[in-house]
This record gives sequence, C-alpha cells and structure tokens, in this order.
Amino acid sequence: MKKRGLLKTVAIILICVLIDIALHSITSAYSTMPENPNYSKLAALFGTEITATLWALLAFSGAACVFYRLQSSIPGVGIEKGLRYGTAISLLWLFAMLEGVALFGNAIINEFIVGLSDAIPVFLMGILLSLSIAKKGKNSELKQLTLGQKILAVCVFTGVFFIGRYVAYFTGVIQSGHQTSPFYIFLWTLLMGTCIGVACILLENPGNALFLKRRAAKFSILFFGVNWATFLFFMPLLFSGFIIDVLSRIILDILIVTIGYYLAFSPRMAPIVFKSH
Repeated sequence: MKKRGLLKTVAIILICVLIDIALHSITSAYSTMPENPNYSKLAALFGTEITATLWALLAFSGAACVFYRLQSSIPGVGIEKGLRYGTAISLLWLFAMLEGVALFGNAIINEFIVGLSDAIPVFLMGILLSLSIAKKGKNSELKQLTLGQKILAVCVFTGVFFIGRYVAYFTGVIQSGHQTSPFYIFLWTLLMGTCIGVACILLENPGNALFLKRRAAKFSILFFGVNWATFLFFMPLLFSGFIIDVLSRIILDILIVTIGYYLAFSPRMAPIVFKSH
C-alpha cells in the first residue's frame, strides 16, 4: 500500500472509531457493564474509557487489514466489495454480542443496541475502504454461487457450528448458558452458524483459482479468525478472568469454521447436492 493509501486507511479507521465511541456514548443507558466488575490490570491502570478505545483501535485496524488482504478476491467492483465485507463483519460482531444474553444474563435489547454501536461503524468502514482501496486491486474471475451452493454453505456452517459448540458446551471447554438459558443458547447457536454461512456466501468467489486449503484458510483464519478474535478480546482486555475462556473460544470456533468451509466447498460433496452451472 502506498503512503497516500495508508494515510487514507488510517483516517478511515480513526473516523469509524470515533463514530463507534460516539454511538456507545449515546447508547450508554443500555450499557452491558456488570455492576461490580473485576477490571483487568490494564483497565485499572488506564481506565475503562481508554481501554475500550484501545480495543476499538485494535478491532477496527484488524478489520481494515483483513479487508486490504481480501479485497481482490471479494466479489464485485468498488463499493459492492465494501457492502459485502461490511455486511459480513457487522453481522458477525452483532451476533457475537448477542451471546452475552446467555453468558451474563443481560437483556437482549441491551446487547442488541450495544452491538449495533459496533456493527454500524464497521459496516461504514467497509464501504469507505472499498471506495479508497478496492478499485486498485486485481479482481479474480467473478462467478456466481449457484442457489444449491448457497443453501449448502448455510446448512453446513449452521450444522457444524451447532454440533461443535454443543460438544464444547457439554464438555465444559468454554463457558455457556446452555443450563441457565437452554432455549436461548440453542437458538443463538443455530443463528450464529447461519450468520457465518451468510458471511461466507457474501465473500466467496467461485472464480478464485486458489486451492481449497488456501481458500479455507483465507476465510476461516483471516476473515473469521482475525475479526472474531479482535472482537472477543474486548472481555480480557477490560476484565480479569476471561483470557483462558476467550482463547479457547477463538481456537475452537476457528477450527469449527475451517471444518465447515471444507465440508461446504469440497468437490466431493458438490455433485451430490446440486449441479453447478
């Protein structure tokens, strides 16, 4: 990236972080902060506002870097790339936020509004980045996913995420609300898997000449892994006692999504489920 392009990217990140901070300030009445929090050493040293700002800079910078690495393979031209990427990541972050209803007993309206405070600016960032960066990239040959491929991807990601998460819930690998809020966590797990499938559909380009392993790595580790990790890292950054659970959650979910990608786009499965154009 040239110096001018880098400056534009930094400016876009800072603008969107400021919007994020402003939205969180406006929606402070719906805050999901615990009443008697056990703050991390970082938050105790610098305060919650500075720590939250550092997280926002980390998360939005990570999302921007991922977009820059993926933009040549995202379907579409110009702003369409940004709409696709922005929609995918905003859905990912919003649904991740909604897990807090079962984990911490927060009201769903609070989690949803606070989640929108992050989802809206990151969606906007995707659009702005596409206007300043995407048009410079070389596009892969664009082909459309068939309806069968789309249905298969969503169903596979939903099923694999659901099974993988429930194994983790019952074995105690990660914290969950499956005992205190069984219906909600059941519904959330299904919808989160569906959300990941939709994100994959938005970003997947069948014309991409990369081998399946590299395509799986780009989606599962680069898009999902980086954006999932930076978003979830808010908890251990601000509060004490979450680092092991969050790291376990990140590693587990990346593995689940990688398996889901392989199953959804494996050439062995495609002829069984649908006919390609």
